[in-house]
Amino acid sequence: MLLATWKGGTDSWVWLGDSTRLFSVRSVKNLLVYSRDNSTNSVVKWCKWVPNTCNINIWRAELDKLPTQVALSRRNIQVPFRLCGLCDSEIEAVEHVLVGCSVALKVWDFVSSWCKFPPIFAFSVKDLLDLYSSSGLGVDKKVVFQGIVIIACWSIWKARNDRIFEGRVVKVEDIVGNIRSLDFLWYKY
Repeated sequence: MLLATWKGGTDSWVWLGDSTRLFSVRSVKNLLVYSRDNSTNSVVKWCKWVPNTCNINIWRAELDKLPTQVALSRRNIQVPFRLCGLCDSEIEAVEHVLVGCSVALKVWDFVSSWCKFPPIFAFSVKDLLDLYSSSGLGVDKKVVFQGIVIIACWSIWKARNDRIFEGRVVKVEDIVGNIRSLDFLWYKY
């Protein structure tokens, strides 16, 4: 075993946050500002065929910024504990509401059969957003499919809000009808 021994001398502190190796408030500020990762690693590509409200909703969903039970408690906002606003079976998180909820699964079954697309298996919002790009569809059909996915997410979220804030009964048929009746998608296309 090798033991190191101290041979005298004075200790010195060196600030590694600046090339001058001198500590200053400015060097700390620069370190914090320039080392911050401001990227969102977002895969959301806005669809120009759907309203901005739908695009903003899916963008917020991907960033996990929708006001679900989990997101609000993470922000230290005290809300009464509740399960999923659609199925009442699991804790309300964005991934559950839009992807894993039994109501959402039925909506995705409808979307896949309506669009003549293989069954949709998604584990996250990013998986849903990536569907159109890996679908093998032509460019025009990809845009339409992307719009349908974004509108479906909006319709699921709206149904959740209608149940929580207005006490409406959630029916998959109503959500599906909302997706199918959004004629603006076809008129703009």
